[in-house]
Amino acid sequence: MNPLPFILLLLITLAWALLPLLPALWEFFRPTDVEPLTMVGRDNADISRFARHFREYLQGQLEQYPPRNGVEDHQTGTLPDGTPFIRTARLSNELSRSGLPEESATRLVVLDQTTVLDNGDQFKYEVWAREDVFGSPRATYRAILGEKNVELGERSVILRWLHSVGTLVVGPASHLYGRASAEESIQFGREVHFERVGAPVITVGIATPRPMPPRHTEPASFLPPPNSRRLGDHLRVDADLTVPAGTLIDDNLVVAGQLTLGPGARVTGSVKSHRTLTLESGTVVEGSLVSRGEITIGQDCWIRGPVISEERLEIGRGTSIGSPNAPSTVSGRQVFLADGVTVSGQIVTSEGGQTAD
Repeated sequence: MNPLPFILLLLITLAWALLPLLPALWEFFRPTDVEPLTMVGRDNADISRFARHFREYLQGQLEQYPPRNGVEDHQTGTLPDGTPFIRTARLSNELSRSGLPEESATRLVVLDQTTVLDNGDQFKYEVWAREDVFGSPRATYRAILGEKNVELGERSVILRWLHSVGTLVVGPASHLYGRASAEESIQFGREVHFERVGAPVITVGIATPRPMPPRHTEPASFLPPPNSRRLGDHLRVDADLTVPAGTLIDDNLVVAGQLTLGPGARVTGSVKSHRTLTLESGTVVEGSLVSRGEITIGQDCWIRGPVISEERLEIGRGTSIGSPNAPSTVSGRQVFLADGVTVSGQIVTSEGGQTAD
């Protein structure tokens, strides 16, 4: 029996089965990396949507319980949906109020004036602060909506979400689970743990956004290595690469191996590494920074675009990412922020972030 017809039929069947995989196979053996660079964008998800929905819900629920001025006693009751609540009165000539009744721990709390909490409260329901609120140390909250400024004491815990219309100050050693956001700024203390945060300015310690360094006027000084080739809108290097100090790269750069940008190096485009990516002190990247491995950013660096790592991301002292006028996104499996770091936009982690201890 002649086996040739069977072999031909088998080859034709295999070819037909592999036909849909040809683009993927071509990209695997001859990667272009054009799409990963151009598709990295900002996370446009509304990080404060829980707070906005909570405000709308509560305004409707409290219609029959208007605020009371000049009344000493707290107002208690049950909302139409069955939620127990307590509401403080706005007292004349009183700037703040310390402490709340014990029953506040098991009721939704509405604070109608500036409030200072001082007894390590634990709140089973949400807190709606219509003026500034200053939390006590070691307090635990389900969620907080602050219509002005919010300041958490040290070792505070937020279980679900937190939003401040003004400035949010987070005390040392606090834990923020879920989302935390502010419409003006967020200032972290030391050893703060977080999952997802967003604000026009996010700082660790006392810091201010650094302006972008002046654009380069000198010609590009980067000499493409022999194992590089141009693909689409970027230069691809098919090996590890170390860029010397002070080098100017006027291009988008993709490195198949490990990449190190030396002190004071500058890239006018975007950067991607298939392995670890290291920026030494004073490095400037005017586009995005992307790595399939870990990213380590040294001191006093400046990155305009998104910083995305599929692994661990560490940002050094004094580094700025994005700006209030051009917010960015920082994302990593784990994110570590040193003192003096400034991020404008959002920080997103899958396994948690932490500020320096």
